[in-house]
Amino acid sequence: MEIKRDKCAAVVYDRKLHAEVHEDVPMPPMDETGALTKTLYSTISRGTELDLYTGQLHSPDQTFPMLPGYIAVGEVLEVGDEVTHLQPGDHVVSSNLFGDWAGEVKIPEDVPLEHAGIALLGAVAWHGVKYKIKPQPGETVFVVGQGVIGQMAAQECKAKGARVIVADICQNRLDVAEAWGADGTINAAETDMWAALAEMVSPGQPNAIIEVTGEPAVLEDVLNHAPQHCRIQAQGMYLEPISLYIPSTLFGRHLTLSATCGEKPEMVASVLDLMAAGQIDVSGLVSEIMPAAEATEAYRRIYEQPDEVVTIALDWRDF
Repeated sequence: MEIKRDKCAAVVYDRKLHAEVHEDVPMPPMDETGALTKTLYSTISRGTELDLYTGQLHSPDQTFPMLPGYIAVGEVLEVGDEVTHLQPGDHVVSSNLFGDWAGEVKIPEDVPLEHAGIALLGAVAWHGVKYKIKPQPGETVFVVGQGVIGQMAAQECKAKGARVIVADICQNRLDVAEAWGADGTINAAETDMWAALAEMVSPGQPNAIIEVTGEPAVLEDVLNHAPQHCRIQAQGMYLEPISLYIPSTLFGRHLTLSATCGEKPEMVASVLDLMAAGQIDVSGLVSEIMPAAEATEAYRRIYEQPDEVVTIALDWRDF
């Protein structure tokens, strides 16, 4: 196989609300700590990538064209002289968020390659679940927002023995949560979320709430309705200020508020292991696998059809 070292194909945002594949994107040089991989599938992030797609994340300084993607699944073609944890032929999840080293994570054989990229989003959730919320067996955790990260956070809490109730405004996402075994679902577009939750839990519960919508008003609502001693994880990407009066909100009700962002290779590896063991079901999270050549339509659908699409994976095998 001839390895191209100067140019590659990639999704490019050439302007606001428009993605397309360019086949002449310059490749950075590989050094002794790097690895060169051939991308087979990439998973679209509804959070960060759509914030860039709409121009919100870095507005007003965001410029086009730009490269938005960061979740790739591929085959290792070559490794640098100092790389010992990978070899050519390995299948890996890789991300430019891991830093300037070969941080690709090997994929267990029991994890389908087309679904493996979800593990990186699952690692974002794992960061908050394992290190901040720390759910215990028998506790009740309420997860608000059932995009991919919310679904993964809920399943990770379930894997740790917690009773998990979820809420969203899109019924298709709640259907996915019911399929993997959520203990309760609430359609917040059709009912009073807190009244519905009260009917599902005992007094003083939930023990923890994970807010994943990224909407400041929803997080404020969570803070105002959480029971005493509740642990709250702000897991969304909040692009607007949040009003928080600490004495009455946190001190007065003994709440714990935490927030995390990002992931590390070891977190991705932990999530892949949970997937391989069947403790997390991601089959319903990838709504469709589309050819990478149809990236323009894929991004449009994710943006315009949240009630139909959880996320989409792009198939790069023809490039």
